[in-house]
Amino acid sequence: MSEAKAQKRRRRPMRVIKKWIKRLIMLVILAAAALFGAKAYIQNQAANTEETQTYDQAQVMRGAMVDTVFGTGTTSARNQPNLLAEADGTLTDLRVSVGDAVKKGDILAVMTNDDIDDTITDLEFALWDLDAQITGTRAGSKVTKVEAPIAGRVMAIYGKAGDDALAVFRREGALAIISTDERMRVELTAQEGQLDLMLDEKVTVIGNHIYAEGTVIELTRQSTQAVITIMEEELPVNEDFDGDGRADMILGTVCEVRNADGEVVGQGELQCNKPMAVSAFGGTITYVDAILGAEVGRTERMFRLADSPLTLTIEELRLQREASAKELKEAIEQRENLIITAPCDGVVASIDVAEGDEITSGTLFGSILEGEDMNLTIAVDELDVVDVQIGQPVTITIDALSDVAIAGEVYKIAPVGESSGGVTTYDVELTFDAAGTGVRSGMNATGEIQTAAADGVLYVPVEALMTMNNKTYVMVADGGTTTLADAARSANSGSQRGSRGQGMPGRNAVQDMPGRNAVQDMPGRPDTGAAQDNGQQAQGVNAEAAQGMQSLIDKAKALADTAVSRVRDWLYEGVNTQNAQTVTGSLVEVETGMQNDDYVQIVSGLNEGDVILYTAAQTQSTDMFSMMMGGGMMGGRR
Repeated sequence: MSEAKAQKRRRRPMRVIKKWIKRLIMLVILAAAALFGAKAYIQNQAANTEETQTYDQAQVMRGAMVDTVFGTGTTSARNQPNLLAEADGTLTDLRVSVGDAVKKGDILAVMTNDDIDDTITDLEFALWDLDAQITGTRAGSKVTKVEAPIAGRVMAIYGKAGDDALAVFRREGALAIISTDERMRVELTAQEGQLDLMLDEKVTVIGNHIYAEGTVIELTRQSTQAVITIMEEELPVNEDFDGDGRADMILGTVCEVRNADGEVVGQGELQCNKPMAVSAFGGTITYVDAILGAEVGRTERMFRLADSPLTLTIEELRLQREASAKELKEAIEQRENLIITAPCDGVVASIDVAEGDEITSGTLFGSILEGEDMNLTIAVDELDVVDVQIGQPVTITIDALSDVAIAGEVYKIAPVGESSGGVTTYDVELTFDAAGTGVRSGMNATGEIQTAAADGVLYVPVEALMTMNNKTYVMVADGGTTTLADAARSANSGSQRGSRGQGMPGRNAVQDMPGRNAVQDMPGRPDTGAAQDNGQQAQGVNAEAAQGMQSLIDKAKALADTAVSRVRDWLYEGVNTQNAQTVTGSLVEVETGMQNDDYVQIVSGLNEGDVILYTAAQTQSTDMFSMMMGGGMMGGRR
């Protein structure tokens, strides 16, 4: 190796040492600058801040204490029933506005529907005709025909030539079925969940021998049932599909209903829309005049009968009249449903339609605010919700009404919480009576739930609590010699020292180190007396070394505490802390109970009337050193 390389290697450690010395000097300079800057800041703050009292005192009081849980939200009406249209029609007369007071039964709006009016007129004529037939029937007369009771389209024919009319009626419930609006329908029921459909949505109905366009006209039971009307007038109901020489019916055919995207939303049987039964109860069918799928007029002949006894004829007419009367009653009820009335006393809260709108059955008309019972839903933290129970008293305050405080109670607690940002909260629903308070739905409000209460307990301000080594103390003004400032510093540093000192290697740790037994268990080592002596000597040496190390640690801690104290005194040199330094008393250990934002219950350790001392609100400058050193007085919740 050359001499130059050797010298270079010898100089390398020196360069490393110089490098670290420079870094150390820089750190010392920065630390000194920080300390001088902190002192200048504290002195400046002390010079610009008026002298304030740095401690406070209070008596131990006896009285009632409550613990509460807070939350905010918006008010909502407890009872606000929706108004749904129960018939199809055009809204021609809207008689109320939002905010109007209404009574139960008041007319809110009126709709019109010409089809319903025409159906009622036809049924009334049918009843008059049947009444005339019943009145004009005499002994020996015969009914040789069965007429259509109403105009429409023939959608089903059950009787054929040679059948006994009474047997067909008992088996099928009618000789034929007429649709008064000449349309068909499909009814769907969701197997689970809701049907993915909307009112007035266009769909496609597909089945055996049928492919037609339809419209959703009804959605009931929370969108789990739907009615689709087939809009096409020409349907293949009069075709001979099986080749037996007669037209076949497609009623009862199972059809798929698909949305505009071609997705199947459900299945249902094809049915007659607005059906009217054609009945007969006596005689033999000799000829069928009705044609499947054809239109018929009222009183148009559909069947011919022979050998119809008079008693059966009269009974048939009476049953026809009963059926027509039932149809008329239902049609009149539909016309009455065109008038929308208030279901309860209240105030109109919303209107979702306007005059001139075409409305279908199930459309939302609006809502009525019934009574003045209100709800308020607040989010409660998972740590607090365990104390909340249904029925607990609540105080409601309204942001917009500063002088209003309303009593209520806990009505409902959500069983499942919502997590956001690592915090889980539970919705708690509060209920209250807002009568005469001016509270309206949608106002911002705060709910305060009283989760616990006690009478005749001792309590002190939460700021008076000090924690040292996991024990709770307060300073009592009883002539003791401990200053309040020293007590506060002890509460800060004592807790930290306790946490750092636990678990450090000491005598017990040394005793647990491998010793005699470990030597005995080593493989291949003979168990001799010399080995035992060596183990004891090694154990003694280790114990002495550990004791020496502990002594050095204790001396270092003492030096650190002294340095911290001197730095603090230097930083606050000339700053007025006379009050905190000279106020003296005794630290008393206490047991605490219930605690709220302001006070804490004292279970033991103090007596009523005792005077306690505690640090008051600190100025920013007096907190500077604690911020630098990582300290701070521990107290209760604020």
